[in-house]
Amino acid sequence: MIHVLYLDDEEHNLTAFRAAFRRDFHVHVTTVPSEAVRILQEHPIEVVISDQKMPDISGVEFFEMIMADHPDPVRMLLTGHADIDAVIDAINKGRIYKYISKPWNEAELKRLVEEAAELCRVRRRSTKLNESYAKNLLALREALSQVKQQADVHPSLPAEDKTSWGTALERAIRWIEHPESDF
Repeated sequence: MIHVLYLDDEEHNLTAFRAAFRRDFHVHVTTVPSEAVRILQEHPIEVVISDQKMPDISGVEFFEMIMADHPDPVRMLLTGHADIDAVIDAINKGRIYKYISKPWNEAELKRLVEEAAELCRVRRRSTKLNESYAKNLLALREALSQVKQQADVHPSLPAEDKTSWGTALERAIRWIEHPESDF
């Protein structure tokens, strides 16, 4: 089930959100930004929704604040105020996925949360794959270096083979070190 965090200074909006989506998602709500950060630390939040206009911090400022420690959850800004500057800031600073107007359309918001959660899962999977590829490429580089060293000193390997193997292994090692280059 999708974990959604909704931060809004208006308790009735949180109550309405929880009532509308409690059967579809794991809903986490709060009126306090520091509590929202705690929830992000303690739960596998995939989607973060924040109101833009709050007394202590704007939604964009909240998204900026959490970005470094929580880059994967997809951010959506919800507001009852059509403020083009807030939209621009949200996109440029808060890197939001969607800007949603209040009052929300329940079916549309549900669809957007589901899309956002899928995007979060794709991001997390991509991060894990990139980490795995990097680790495996380093291990492959080391293995190829060892094979090259052994080939260079192998007594029964003809000099011509040593040269061709050495060249191929050096190319492979160079490509691992600079993957954007041609092999």
